[in-house]
Amino acid sequence: MWVAFLRAREEHADAVDKWVEEGCEGEPPPEPVEPVVRWWVGEPLVCGRCRATTRRALLEVDALAAVVSARGDGLRPASRWSRVSGSRPRPAVSPDAELLDVLVGELLEFEDLAREELGCAPRVRGARSGLARSRSVGWLVEQLAGVLAVEGLSVVSALRSAEGEPMGLVEWSLGWEERLRAVVEDEPRGASPARCRCGERSLRWDARVGFFVCGTCGNHVSEVEERGLVAEEAG
Repeated sequence: MWVAFLRAREEHADAVDKWVEEGCEGEPPPEPVEPVVRWWVGEPLVCGRCRATTRRALLEVDALAAVVSARGDGLRPASRWSRVSGSRPRPAVSPDAELLDVLVGELLEFEDLAREELGCAPRVRGARSGLARSRSVGWLVEQLAGVLAVEGLSVVSALRSAEGEPMGLVEWSLGWEERLRAVVEDEPRGASPARCRCGERSLRWDARVGFFVCGTCGNHVSEVEERGLVAEEAG
């Protein structure tokens, strides 16, 4: 809708320039009608596309965290320089284990806040394990529409430690997905060979929004849509 309006506005500007060059004869070209965005009572504060993006990112965070956890036992060898006389050297916690501990802590803290806001029963307390992480992600995915409908619900995240500002669940899940993907050295998404509906091959992956974004018209294309476009064109 907005992409079509922006395209129509550019076409209108070209038509006005042509009208001026021809001596301004007759009525000027009519301006395009700006779309009206309406908010309906009872709808979540986050659109359906962003809800789908958040659901996908949460599931990716859980899967990537499982990959990081499987890489080691959470410990790194003790340094011989850290040994105190008469004591046995102890291995230190690995960076992967520290990262996952921060992730699970933020996730469980947000779940507790969400349960309280929605009037749900408190979660079962336990260790910050992979099972707790998966259960928390599962609950958030199941209750996602209600969670995102709560205005002002946010999490204080290490991803924003410099600014110290809380994050919404949408940007939190996308931020952690990008961070964990970098840790496991997963191949980053780049440009897509698919052709956008505007006709240009300008689709590039934008981790901040979780979509392929066209550099020409600004159209957002999901991963599923992008794969379909590639398959259709290849076929």
